Amino acid sequence: MQPLQKKKWVLRSSDSPEYNIDTIQSISQTYGIPPLVSKILLQYGVESFSTFLHPGLEKLYDPFLMKGMHQAVERIRRALSGQEKVLVFGDYDVDGITSTSILVKFLKEIGIEQTIYQIPDRFRDGYGLKSTVVDFCKNENVSLLITVDCGITSVREVEYANSLGLDVIVTDHHECKSEIPPAVAVLNPKQPDCGYPFKCLAGVGVAFKLLQGLTRTLNLDEARFFENYVDIVSVGTIADVMPLIGENRIMVKNGLESLASTKNPGLRALMKQAGVNTAHISTSSVGFGLAPRINAAGRMDDPKLGVELLLAQTDEVAEEKASLLDGINRERQAIEQEIYEEAIQMLSGESNRLAKDSVLVLSKDGWHSGIIGIVASKITDKYNKPCILISSDGEESKGSGRSIHGFNLFEALSHCGDKLIRFGGHELAAGLTVATDEIEAFRNKINAYAEKHLSEADFAPTLTVDTQLPVVYANLNTVDKLSVMEPFGMNNPNPVFYCGGLKVTGVHTMSEGKHLRLQLSDGAVSVQAVGFSMGYLAEKLSVDDRIDIVFNLEANVYRGERRAQILLKDMRLSS
Repeated sequence: MQPLQKKKWVLRSSDSPEYNIDTIQSISQTYGIPPLVSKILLQYGVESFSTFLHPGLEKLYDPFLMKGMHQAVERIRRALSGQEKVLVFGDYDVDGITSTSILVKFLKEIGIEQTIYQIPDRFRDGYGLKSTVVDFCKNENVSLLITVDCGITSVREVEYANSLGLDVIVTDHHECKSEIPPAVAVLNPKQPDCGYPFKCLAGVGVAFKLLQGLTRTLNLDEARFFENYVDIVSVGTIADVMPLIGENRIMVKNGLESLASTKNPGLRALMKQAGVNTAHISTSSVGFGLAPRINAAGRMDDPKLGVELLLAQTDEVAEEKASLLDGINRERQAIEQEIYEEAIQMLSGESNRLAKDSVLVLSKDGWHSGIIGIVASKITDKYNKPCILISSDGEESKGSGRSIHGFNLFEALSHCGDKLIRFGGHELAAGLTVATDEIEAFRNKINAYAEKHLSEADFAPTLTVDTQLPVVYANLNTVDKLSVMEPFGMNNPNPVFYCGGLKVTGVHTMSEGKHLRLQLSDGAVSVQAVGFSMGYLAEKLSVDDRIDIVFNLEANVYRGERRAQILLKDMRLSS
């Protein structure tokens, strides 16, 4: 029987002098926010309360602070004046698809009519710029190649392009290696000598800054530019799980507001297909509604479908593309569940060696290489260990990995580079190609690395609690006060609250036992709490039990009535 409490609860630190009541009250009075919100934002490390609370697009940084921006803008101006043929080359995930879409749309709007694009096929072409793309450019008289959300490690390919007289602009946000491609311009705030103040842009964010630079240089209407593009930029940024701080917060906050009345037929059709409530579009609406459908194209079918959707000019075309993506996504869900069950089976059994590894490296012939990344994420969540799933196929196999905080997956793969054909990615997510007969050697080497960089404490699942909140304050008034913190996401999470010693006055399940619904009382007020996927805990609880809970507080609309809702994150019997 599973225990009641699933994770160790850790109270977010409030030891710093800046958390004292005088500071909190001063911030509250200055910015007109309640002390509860001031305290949480201080704990989150917010430095500029003015920018956080009023994230207007005018507060975005000057794009020309980014290394390479002047050269990139000038080269595109030459392409415009010379009516050159331009190829935009993107990645097959949502970040790459949104990056490609905004750049193609913009270049055509400013008059570069011969703008074409390519999105590589995940299975046939693999990730990143290849020499075949350079050959295509040469054969099709393309004189300028612009990469989006890729290219920062494509040194040899850019050298090859240079040798053929093809100019390349690289825009990317992935980690840089020691050698930077010798392109006409490289836009990536993570370059060691780039002084751009914000380093956490998504690929679509970097592309957006390029368009912002062009807008200013060409004296275009900047307000109209933001209106036409920030909605798509917000989708790519959320989908790539970027920290929702700084410029990302500004773009996503404004982008979500723009989505509610977007002029983009593709986004309208996709929101309709996903059942998104346009009255309140959140990061969850995008992350769980829109992004998986766009991603499905690159994972299962032709990734150009996503670009075609976002570039659709009529509702009829947009609805056709959105319907296709929805069907592909349903197919993806079925395959994902099958792989997940097979992976769990590989890790089952107390004596299973694989389950005892610090990094879970699993491989199988025939696993869908477009789906394994999603499953790796689920395995990481379940076991709180880094996980890499590998689809074995002939002499070369493709893998996708997810990590836990405290274990930089990109650095770990760099350490194992001699066992890999290629790799790339971030601290928490990466992709790789490995010779099939080297999989076991790779598993051993990355686990040896992990043994030196991880301890048992790193594997213990924890839940960070922001502050205590008596249930008497679990109401719509508090929900509305917390709304100034939205949109929630990485580095700006939905606050987690604690309340102890509550009496259980009712235990129920919903959706055929899948979900849990509790009636709780502190002696003065009675509240209802919902635990999604916690239905199995109903048999562990009885009326009159005393429990401690950690929870999110949100608004729920049911049959037209808006109520505050306690969303359970974890619970335990009171001591």
